[in-house]
Amino acid sequence: MVRTLLSPRWVLIHIGVVALILIMLNFGFWQLNRLEDKKDFNSVLRVHTSTPIQTLDQAVPTKWDKATYEWIRVSISGTYDSSKAVTIINRSQDGSAGYNSAVPFTSTSNRTILVNRGFVPLVMSAPAAPSGRIEIVGYLRASQSRSALGPIDSTDASNTEFQRFDVPLIAAHVGRTIEPMFLQLIQETPAPTSPWPAKVPLPPLDEGTHLSYAMQWFFFCLVAITAWVVVVRRKILQVNASVQAQTSA
Repeated sequence: MVRTLLSPRWVLIHIGVVALILIMLNFGFWQLNRLEDKKDFNSVLRVHTSTPIQTLDQAVPTKWDKATYEWIRVSISGTYDSSKAVTIINRSQDGSAGYNSAVPFTSTSNRTILVNRGFVPLVMSAPAAPSGRIEIVGYLRASQSRSALGPIDSTDASNTEFQRFDVPLIAAHVGRTIEPMFLQLIQETPAPTSPWPAKVPLPPLDEGTHLSYAMQWFFFCLVAITAWVVVVRRKILQVNASVQAQTSA
């Protein structure tokens, strides 16, 4: 019986089942890790978005630090440079495809920051940013970088369409030094008359489906183990029955 279960065919079966179980366990724990990351993110988002509004110079007086400043609300007085506006393509909001309109904004203290004015449906042209001196309020956001499989943006300085808020890359188009983060607009004063661009909402503060996915992977592990035990037990019974038959003969 032991010899049968240790034959080359059965050894491969055992190895395959163990490998499958380990893979599914890793997927399960990966989902649990993502759940913890989401909880941590939600906690930071709640704290930072409830912090009193500060000026940009108060909030980030010197060096930018994502962990310290992202999602903090700041107010800035200054002017837009609509001639250097860019679009962040392949965005969707409320079930509509479109893009985000991003415009450099220079403060009265001579700090230039890229402002995500919001979402524009694909069928529309981006409305021009207000001219003259205004005051804006928004969330500080960290620059975005390309993932391993993400689409590649052009490095041509004349390019005005980007896949993400890659601030260093967009700075080449702007043609001047800009802050290493960008601003996600909340409001402009005076308020524009057009409903577009529509403000980009905050990320949802739910915990997503990570826990249910983790439980599914652990359930699949249990199914694989149970099936393995059933198959091995059935094989043992078959071998025993065969041995008994030969003995009685």
